[in-house]
Amino acid sequence: MNKTMTMTMVAVDLGASSGRVILGTYDGQTLVTEEIHRFANEPVRLGFDLVWNVLGLFAEIKRGIKLACRKHGQPVSLSIDTWGVDYGYLDKGGRLLYPPHHYRDERMSKHRSRLEGLLPPQEQFRLTGNQPDSINTVYQLFADGQENTALASATDKILMMPDLFLYLLSGRAVAERTILSTSGLIDPVTGEPASLVFESLGLNPMLMAERVQAGTVIGTLLPELQEELGCGPMRIIAGASHDTASAVAAIPYADKSGSAFLSSGTWSLIGVETPEPVRTEEGYRLGFTNEGCFGGGNRLLKNTTGLWLLQESQRCWAETGQKHSFAELMELAASAEPSRAILDPNDPVFRAPGDMPVRIERYCRERGHAAPASKGELVRLVLDSLACSYAQTIKELERVVGRGIHTIHMVGGGIQNRLLCQLTADATGMEVVAGPVEASAIGNLLVQLMAMGELESSRAADIVAASEPIVVYRPGVNSSGKLRA
Repeated sequence: MNKTMTMTMVAVDLGASSGRVILGTYDGQTLVTEEIHRFANEPVRLGFDLVWNVLGLFAEIKRGIKLACRKHGQPVSLSIDTWGVDYGYLDKGGRLLYPPHHYRDERMSKHRSRLEGLLPPQEQFRLTGNQPDSINTVYQLFADGQENTALASATDKILMMPDLFLYLLSGRAVAERTILSTSGLIDPVTGEPASLVFESLGLNPMLMAERVQAGTVIGTLLPELQEELGCGPMRIIAGASHDTASAVAAIPYADKSGSAFLSSGTWSLIGVETPEPVRTEEGYRLGFTNEGCFGGGNRLLKNTTGLWLLQESQRCWAETGQKHSFAELMELAASAEPSRAILDPNDPVFRAPGDMPVRIERYCRERGHAAPASKGELVRLVLDSLACSYAQTIKELERVVGRGIHTIHMVGGGIQNRLLCQLTADATGMEVVAGPVEASAIGNLLVQLMAMGELESSRAADIVAASEPIVVYRPGVNSSGKLRA
């Protein structure tokens, strides 16, 4: 293993509103990231359907690769991560049948009750470890089959979204474990199709592509794309394709057994890593789900509301000409008194887009609480409420796994909100270790290095700690935190 030669890799991270092409430069000791290209990633309305803009996104990915090659020369590899559950169909000739549906498409609601009559929710959890939800792949596939009976005979393979983009780049169709683990279709221990799920719902397991572990080199960039983009045969890697799996792969744990992770953004994903899936009745009742990790372990986690309430409030204020930067809102919140009342950020009333400040004020009044009197009070109320929600979820985690947690590792864009990090430490009574911000992209790049044999997994945490600022927040410390020694 040559640890002195500098090498560059490309990570494509497709987020909820934007996609990014990130270049990673590794010199054997540190990993430096640079955003090469950013582009919109929003669903498209096609008739009554809400779908992915696959062709537009693929064009942007190619543009990013071309820019990376022009600026820094030939990258050695590329991998892609994005959210779970969505997928596309390939026909017998290997062509995309139609634009893949976005999980916010509403077709599943018409068929949910029939599916759950055939396969009850608790049975789904027992068989797959996934918390049943109408956005899950299994619900979407069932709805597709109910609405298009000719689909099964026209389909050769079903590919999850990262696998679909990797197929377009490499020509090889695979099903990577971490992204497939979000589908509600597989046995969480073997990683193979859960036969009773497919039998109960009349689905064909043969439509699933070859299963591979996270960190598999599946080929090289297609020759025609090499010519189009002016680059060589970079390796295409099925990494930890689920963005949360990539983010968790970037956590610089000091003691994994006593730590929880909190991936903070529009949504917050809170959980722990476990050797095996946890499929207990209590885990099901409390809303936890199981997903795959890089390296073959399990993530037991709960998806809760994150900064969505603030993001939507910020958007609503901007529409009325009251534009505030994120930093300005945090200053207002820091000057406000701690909230006397706490709201439930996971209440369904806050789920859909709309006038969030009005909803928050109404929520408070309906429960006999004083509504926020200023923007600063509203933002502080949301942050205090998020911290309390996190604390409750951590307590539930401890009950489900039967062990104590003493440290929370926060990653993702939400850790730039230093007040939220401190409030989380205060609400939980635990040390919060914040960093890295670009966790999904960094995890994506680390997995590429390990897949190519350029980095041992035992060194990954050291590389992150040497490359990224890691800030520690302690309960009751009224400060912005300090760098961990």
